[in-house]
Amino acid sequence: MIGNLLPDLVPGPLSPELDPEVLTGALNHKRVDAFTDTHPVFARSRARLRHRHGRYSAILTDMFYDHVLALHWGRYHDQPLGEFIDRAYTALAGHTHLMPDPMAGITGRMIEQDWLGSYATSDGMRSVLKMMSARFSERLGRAVELEHAVDDLRPHGNDFEDDFHEFFPELTTYVNGPHPPASPSGDSVTQGVLAPADTGGLAD
Repeated sequence: MIGNLLPDLVPGPLSPELDPEVLTGALNHKRVDAFTDTHPVFARSRARLRHRHGRYSAILTDMFYDHVLALHWGRYHDQPLGEFIDRAYTALAGHTHLMPDPMAGITGRMIEQDWLGSYATSDGMRSVLKMMSARFSERLGRAVELEHAVDDLRPHGNDFEDDFHEFFPELTTYVNGPHPPASPSGDSVTQGVLAPADTGGLAD
């Protein structure tokens, strides 16, 4: 779980000094990113946002998919969403010694502000996007305002739901299948991706 969240929370090459199981999870995350970024259904979803949000359209599509997953959680997981989130927070809080220092601080904020639970509502999504916007603004030295992207869910909500339900079973099959070795640098599997800033999603 730590490894699957790590690439979103701490962008950059993976340290070979990571705990082996954490490294395995992080490499799995990068494979998921590579599969997602080249999938035609994800491209179709992203196209609805590209004209308004440009380079951020992939991040927003990823978040909208997390929103759909939260709304239809019972379709894909036997454990209720609230229980799953509590279990995730407990696991993260109890294993900060396995995290790079920057990740430990970020997961503390994730738990305190209930980022994972936020994906279930439009208002929660808006709050997460506002936090992401602040981080992007700080890093890029210019104003970035993504929270208004939630408004795009209203006219296209059913389309995003249909896309997700077509895409997610294929992703699950891919993740559970055999994979060639991946490089900790991630150079071959993150081409052209702008990683979300200081946030991780339910699908991670």
